[in-house]
Amino acid sequence: MISGAKLNKIITFAGLLVAFTYCHSQQRDSDIRLRLAQSYERSGNYETATKLYEELYAKDSTNYFMFDALRRMYLQLKRYDEAIEIIQRRIKRTPNDVVLLAELGTAYMRASNGQKAFDTWEKAIAADPKNETTFRIVCDAMIENRVFDHAIATFQRGRKALNDPKLFTPDLAYLYSIILNYTDATREFLNLLRDAPQQLGFVQARMATYTARADGLGATTLVIEQAVQTEPANVAFLQLLSWLYMEGKRYDSAYIVYRTLDEKTKASGREIYNFAERALKEKAYDVAAKAFLEVVTGFPKFPQVPEAKFGYARTLEEASAERDTSELFGKQSPFTPTEKPATESQPSFTGSVAAYKRIVAEYPNSEIAGRSLLRIGTVMYERFFNLNEARSALEQIDQQYTAYPAVLLEGRLLLGDVYLALGDLGKAEAVYTSLSTFRFVFQDYQQKGSFRLAELDYFRGKFQEALKQLNQLTKNASANITNDALSLQIFIQENLQPEAALKEYAKAELLERQQKLSEALTIFEDITKTYKDSPLIDETLMEMGDILAHLNRYSDAIASYERLTKDFPESIMQDRTLMKIGELYQLGLNDNPKAIESYGRLLEQYPNSIYVSEARKHIRELRGDTL
Repeated sequence: MISGAKLNKIITFAGLLVAFTYCHSQQRDSDIRLRLAQSYERSGNYETATKLYEELYAKDSTNYFMFDALRRMYLQLKRYDEAIEIIQRRIKRTPNDVVLLAELGTAYMRASNGQKAFDTWEKAIAADPKNETTFRIVCDAMIENRVFDHAIATFQRGRKALNDPKLFTPDLAYLYSIILNYTDATREFLNLLRDAPQQLGFVQARMATYTARADGLGATTLVIEQAVQTEPANVAFLQLLSWLYMEGKRYDSAYIVYRTLDEKTKASGREIYNFAERALKEKAYDVAAKAFLEVVTGFPKFPQVPEAKFGYARTLEEASAERDTSELFGKQSPFTPTEKPATESQPSFTGSVAAYKRIVAEYPNSEIAGRSLLRIGTVMYERFFNLNEARSALEQIDQQYTAYPAVLLEGRLLLGDVYLALGDLGKAEAVYTSLSTFRFVFQDYQQKGSFRLAELDYFRGKFQEALKQLNQLTKNASANITNDALSLQIFIQENLQPEAALKEYAKAELLERQQKLSEALTIFEDITKTYKDSPLIDETLMEMGDILAHLNRYSDAIASYERLTKDFPESIMQDRTLMKIGELYQLGLNDNPKAIESYGRLLEQYPNSIYVSEARKHIRELRGDTL
């Protein structure tokens, strides 16, 4: 028999076990309901989520997590009275809880009871008026409810209460920018920079949110100009002003500030050089050239003088390219007469070549000399089609600058193009093939070499070999050469029949690449007569127009383009063709009414064309509109 004492222990243990099992079951049920409620909330089913949260809150109204979830749902469902009620009930437990009072103010504001909202926020501040966090919590609630003016006033009030005039500076700057008060926003940021100049990057990033607007940029620049006048020794202010001038394309003004910065920071040309580099990237060629020259002449001990000289030469080259047309007709414009030899001081392609040659002479066998030779080869090939000078410069790289792989490979790739243009396809093939040895370190050049080899097969009429090579190149969608490879692959596949026509077309393209324009034109003309049903005819007419333009036979070129627009209305080249017709009338024949008509056709028929902006610009220029 079991004794009485033991029986009591058993009964007690059983009771505890039952109670534990019951509580555990209850807790498990609550956890399941909570996860379900959260799932409904995430999916946007707020009604169902609210019902579950209400059940959970009824079981444990002291649980802050349940309270906050239910408050959130009531606000989401615009059941503001119920939200107010549960917040007030919570506040009775902790009357001076700033967070709860701020949330109650939000609930009143959502319920369109602004007066009670502001009264409640006042109570929140009064609960702990000497605490920075109090003002942040209340202002966050105000910002959430988009009462920005009140948030600004409250932050200012916090500064006075805590006797810290620099408190809340980033917050106030942000709020001023929201209400479009760019002047005060900028002043707040300047306050920050006075104490923490290392925050310049942060300030620029924040200012950029409103300096993108013309009114924002203007107001900000004015404030900082005034600050620089008042505090001319403040380097951070000068840096900020130079940045704003660059943002506003006021490059001459920026140059002046950068020179001042260079002097004040004893940078010995570094700041001026940095400005020149950026001005070159921003295509402000005149002032970039001045800055590069100042570095070269004014700071002869500057360690990057060779780079500055190269930057100057590059600026001359880019300035010449800027004066060319939009390159619709290729690198060599049909409207620009061939330039005669000139000196380095001339802002032309020949001027840049002279500058590059000086660098090669002054710094032989250096990387900057190799880069200069590469530019000489590029200009001579692309702009003048002076193949002998181009080959000489590029062969010099191949022989003397093997220590600089990037320069070597770029030069070798271009050398292959020059050999191709010279008609020496064997040498071109050998150079392109040599690039494959760098496939692991410089894969991009290896792929470019492979593409050039595919082009060689195409020019030779070996279309299947070309397609095999192109198929390999198009497998890597992320490669830089993929688009070019895909375009050639599709072109060959779509025009393979009749093969005889494609062979003639490829032969003409090679002659065109070699600048044997009259011979190429003859073959293209024969294609239009012999293979009238070939799918190549629209491309042939485009090529004929381009060649005729370069031969200065502008009227004949227009006739070829017009035939394309008439006979092939579905051609994807229609908008480009109309743009070319417009430029031929404008720049070749000086027939402005016809040019405007052609640009107008483009705008009317192809409003989504990539040439729309340029066409509109040309029309405004020709009409004499203010740009």
